[in-house]
Amino acid sequence: MLLHTKFKIILLIFFSILHFNVKAQELNQSSNLTEQIWSSYKMTYRLNNTTNISSDFGFRTISPKYWNRYYVNPGINITLPKIMFKKLQYKESLSGGLAFFYTDNKDISDRLEIRPYQGYTLDWPNWKRLRLRHYVKLEERFELNTNNWNNNFGMRFRYLLDLNLKLQGDLLAEAKGIYFPMSIEFFWNLIGVKQFNDVVRTSAGVGAVFNRKWKAEARVGYHYSRDTITEDFSTNDIIYQAKLFFTIN
Repeated sequence: MLLHTKFKIILLIFFSILHFNVKAQELNQSSNLTEQIWSSYKMTYRLNNTTNISSDFGFRTISPKYWNRYYVNPGINITLPKIMFKKLQYKESLSGGLAFFYTDNKDISDRLEIRPYQGYTLDWPNWKRLRLRHYVKLEERFELNTNNWNNNFGMRFRYLLDLNLKLQGDLLAEAKGIYFPMSIEFFWNLIGVKQFNDVVRTSAGVGAVFNRKWKAEARVGYHYSRDTITEDFSTNDIIYQAKLFFTIN
């Protein structure tokens, strides 16, 4: 019964946010605006109290129909011990991984991107009802044209600021485990690639923790990027995201 109520809350808020779609259609008449659907499933396995390994599996598509994108993103996360300011509510971690993106393009040759990355995360403040996450990430991007397998190398730096407001069921017991994520992320393309050079991303939505193993999120976001092989062509993107998370142990 509790899970059913949480699903209702997520769907009600998410479909209310989808009213942005009307505005998006209006803007599409006069600007380079696209609408995208992103779905992902993330599995996490805890090796010990400080180390997790995980993998994301995802699918993305766009309207107008230019491409479909598939990816897998295995990685590792290591929580750092508190050395200074031990009384403060914060958490630090290092992460790294190797992501693979395959883009099935409609009008141009398909692309395979191999993306090693390294990151640092600081959750501060990290309170019971509110968490503010700072995440910096360096990515090396090897983009391969599947028609001739020419390699195009890119590198970029990312900074994510993610706010998570968590309800504790004080006023409504069914709302315990509901949370509201909001984020903004900036990209610095030190060396650009042919496709998908993001500049800024924003998103907001609703999520729910169902139990110790499962949680889900639904978000709507705005992205500004250059995501075609045509030089100096930028797009404004409305993104609808559905995310599912599973912790194995």
